[in-house]
Amino acid sequence: MPCAIATEGEPVFVKHSSSAFATTGLEGHLRTEGISRLYVVGAVAGFCVNSTVRAAADLGFAVSVVHDAVIGFDLPSANLDARTIFDVTMGLLAADFASVIGTADAIAAL
Repeated sequence: MPCAIATEGEPVFVKHSSSAFATTGLEGHLRTEGISRLYVVGAVAGFCVNSTVRAAADLGFAVSVVHDAVIGFDLPSANLDARTIFDVTMGLLAADFASVIGTADAIAAL
């Protein structure tokens, strides 16, 4: 996908765990660059997004989850639909780890 190709000089972190912090140099890079506020988007709400947001909050970053830029999926083996998992995950993250905002608010904040 052309949109996923790094631009020249853009840092790329390949993760091998659920959290973007556990197996990468992301935290060090953010601190070196003086970045303290994060906007989290991506896949998947109940898994990697959840783990990354919680880790970031534990590390002292201010975190916003852009809810309409996050995806989820059903867990048929647990009889859970994607909407339920998504809503519960966003609710838990908003309760103690991050602000949960829409794309328009994220863009306005930048």
